[in-house]
Amino acid sequence: MIVLHLFLFGSLSVQWSGAPCAGIALSSRAASLLAFLALARGRFFSRAELATLLWTDRGEAVNAGTFNTALWRLRKAIERPPIAAGTLIGSDRRGGIGLLPDAALTLDVEQFQQLTAPGLARPLEQLGESEISGLRAGVQLYKADILSDFTDDWALREREKLRRIYLNAQGRLMKFCGLVGDHGGGIRHAQAILDCDALREDVHRELMRLYVLNGQRALALRQFEYCRGLLRRELAIHPMPETVALYRRIAESAIDANPRDAAPATEAPIIVPPPAPAGPGPQRPTGDPRLLLETARRHLAEADVQLQMSLRLFDD
Repeated sequence: MIVLHLFLFGSLSVQWSGAPCAGIALSSRAASLLAFLALARGRFFSRAELATLLWTDRGEAVNAGTFNTALWRLRKAIERPPIAAGTLIGSDRRGGIGLLPDAALTLDVEQFQQLTAPGLARPLEQLGESEISGLRAGVQLYKADILSDFTDDWALREREKLRRIYLNAQGRLMKFCGLVGDHGGGIRHAQAILDCDALREDVHRELMRLYVLNGQRALALRQFEYCRGLLRRELAIHPMPETVALYRRIAESAIDANPRDAAPATEAPIIVPPPAPAGPGPQRPTGDPRLLLETARRHLAEADVQLQMSLRLFDD
């Protein structure tokens, strides 16, 4: 059975039964008509309504003859042998034009919505393996915003609607990974959200938490700096108080961590020199000079970290 495959994520693409269509060429108007009818599959529109919805935004004067020509060219391109005329694009009893709901056709946007809908409809705590698998498969289909080369108002509205679904699905997966302890997976989903919407401060905070839980405290602190710089450049605002509070907790935990606990087992213990005895004049510390030097360096480094953190917080 010959099946028409329509791909709207990214640029509009048409294939027959998985093989690229040879020689197919859609005019700008025919492509707009096909994409619009695909997104509204099962609904029917009058010819005047379609012409107004699709081309008025472009400032084009479209009469009945111009629309009929675009429709004829579209049908000629996709309804060709062995596909019978009228089996993909049909009319209702009032003469409205639409993509038939039972047509031998697959649409990536429909698959995306069907896969993600169950996982978005139920509370996070009630999601089962099938809903999680659907969310994962759905976000894999979203390779780019739909109809990336279309600038029509109707296309922009559909693009924003599907992007919200995608971000919600990624957000569900990020939180689910946090619940089950898959911190690496949560990090990947958080990064995917920020790739689409870099100003989501709530996601920056969640990514900072996930980095800490994943043993990447330095990346958590770096994420705060990136978030703060981005908010300053794009919106001329400071991070929210809860974001700053989270940063302080992470930074303080880094300073308070016992260096000896983080040191390898084979490392020689740090020997703190005893206090110099009272007496006239400066006293020379006793002990191994190398260990004394290492101790001094550690104390200076800790003091520098505290100083830098304090300066950054005052800058805020």
